[in-house]
Amino acid sequence: MPVRDNDDKRIADQPAVDAEELRRKQAQSREQQQDETSVQKSGKLLPLLNAKAEHHQSRIDSLDEKIANQTDKIDRNKAKIEVLSAKADKLEDTNRMLKATIGNLPGIRTLIANNEKRIQAIREVKIPKRQEKIDQGWKKIDTLTAKRDRIEHKLNRVIALNDTIKSFGIHFNKERREAFAGAMTRLNSSTVDCLSDKKATLEAKRQDILDTYNAPETSAVDKLKLGEQLKGVNERIGALESKIMKLARPETHYEEQTNDQLDASMVLTGDKLGEMVQNGTMDMPSLAEGAVQAAQKVETLDRTKVAELADQLNIQPLANVEMQLEDDYNMIDGIINNGSKEDIDKAKAELAEGIKSMESLAENPFVPQEMRDNAVEELAKMKSQLELLNMHDEVEVDSWLSDMLDKGDAVLTDDGGFKVNPDYYKELPRNDRHVETMTEIQAVEVMSALIDAGVQFSAATKGEDKVGITVSKNDVSTLNDVMYASIGKIAHTDAAKENGGKGEKGKYETINPEYYASLGKDDKHTRVESIDTARKIVAELQKANIPYSAVVRKNDTVAVTVSKANAEAYKQIESAVKGERAVEYVNPDYFKTLPKQERFTQRMDEGQARKKSAELTAKGVEHSAVFGGEKSAVTVAKKDSKRAFFSRGKMQRDAQRISGRGQQNPHQRQQTPKKRNNQGLE
Repeated sequence: MPVRDNDDKRIADQPAVDAEELRRKQAQSREQQQDETSVQKSGKLLPLLNAKAEHHQSRIDSLDEKIANQTDKIDRNKAKIEVLSAKADKLEDTNRMLKATIGNLPGIRTLIANNEKRIQAIREVKIPKRQEKIDQGWKKIDTLTAKRDRIEHKLNRVIALNDTIKSFGIHFNKERREAFAGAMTRLNSSTVDCLSDKKATLEAKRQDILDTYNAPETSAVDKLKLGEQLKGVNERIGALESKIMKLARPETHYEEQTNDQLDASMVLTGDKLGEMVQNGTMDMPSLAEGAVQAAQKVETLDRTKVAELADQLNIQPLANVEMQLEDDYNMIDGIINNGSKEDIDKAKAELAEGIKSMESLAENPFVPQEMRDNAVEELAKMKSQLELLNMHDEVEVDSWLSDMLDKGDAVLTDDGGFKVNPDYYKELPRNDRHVETMTEIQAVEVMSALIDAGVQFSAATKGEDKVGITVSKNDVSTLNDVMYASIGKIAHTDAAKENGGKGEKGKYETINPEYYASLGKDDKHTRVESIDTARKIVAELQKANIPYSAVVRKNDTVAVTVSKANAEAYKQIESAVKGERAVEYVNPDYFKTLPKQERFTQRMDEGQARKKSAELTAKGVEHSAVFGGEKSAVTVAKKDSKRAFFSRGKMQRDAQRISGRGQQNPHQRQQTPKKRNNQGLE
């Protein structure tokens, strides 16, 4: 949590805040937090920023691909010019040789004349045409690059705004200030860039108006109208220039500010963003300019006011933590009594993180003693709560073990551990044993699931809080399913080891790879899910006795594969798990008959898709459609695209969700795309 550190640059003779004043400010801060919810707790702004960033990135990727395609065309035309030049040179050499030897013969003179015509066509027609295509290609690249730069400025603005908001949640003063200063520097720069882009667009418009105004064919009446337009454009340009002058700051501006100035800037910026979100002001230019203007307001305040705002930032987080801890204490009993294993694990992780932060506060010599004493008290409470949760695991293990002991399926060992079905372990040949090691609480879940599945096993404790479960190698596939569905882990099979190190992002882990290999290439239905969603889907697949295979990847996603025959059952399970209704298809056979290169697909929400489908049906335009909430789409043949969609750009702006990214051209030139600072958005 943020605390005052020893690098404070406040002057020594500045008046200190007494205890009564401190309590009053703390009460005011709590009231402000209730009335003016911070941007982080609003839950509105960060998702919007990520959606905007995804949209801008998708457009940049698309432009990069177009630029790369133009570059390839230029290279092909250059290569063609070289071939044509070489051909013309060869024809000239041939003519010189013929003239020097047998050029007086009538047939040879005709050949020489024909060669000269071919040379003239190459030099004066074919090569100039290719050169014209090259020049046009460079003009297109310049246009695309300029457009890409404008979009990149918008992307940088979104990323910087995102990083600014995220900096509020950093607990340590030094790191928080550094993150805020860096984000605001980039936000300031990108905001000015976006305003400059608008100015450049208006200047181009002004030039077009002037060209039309000065044209001889322009009448006096038209000139009067153009004069009014020119006046309006000039006023807008003047307003932008004024705004740019007010917002522009050197790159070192925030780095050179004192700690109190940075803290005060954070308070003002957070309050301004929270106010704009509450008022429904969610457009990027207003949010960015509002944040920058709020931060720069510190420059107009006196030292006393700056210090007062800085104190507000450092008092409020502690109050937030205290209120959150109180809520946690009230919830802990409910989690233990009614919570799932995931709820308990999440509570344990949050408590462990909170303990680390509280220990840091308790040991910080630059924090007032009163705060340190409070931190010690809270630390003791948090540790006791964590012990309660850990005891819950022990009680669960003991309860299960007691049942097994009563049934005679388990025995206690001299060292305080236990063995389950030890006779089965002795019966299994050594080369037929497969052992998996896990924690006691995990082992209880896996063993319970193995019993339900009717799989024989043996188990024994291996040191503190570790249990080894042994099954026959014939049952490894079932163990794998049980482990993944119950504790989210997979067995260390030979197939998993063979796949180690494969793939771009490192080691892949497989589940039931043998089943995947048994399916034909055209008989596989594969879906990529988040690891939590995949775990729930796999559990439902097991209940339905549907065979599957999966690949667990390092980016917290899982590719789950079933046969085409079970694809519909998978979709129903997926919809049930995700709380979505089944996707509805219109004319799917038409979609399949269209070659990929002839398809024109427009993504939109379900309401728009149904409306568009009805319009196309009334017009008699063949089409296919998918109705699935925000991921709906309508597909027509490219030849019908203009008839079906009046304005593709308008449809994209109206769409409520933009999904997917443009694919990067693998042959893209290195000098074309610019490196971007994508800090904060992952």
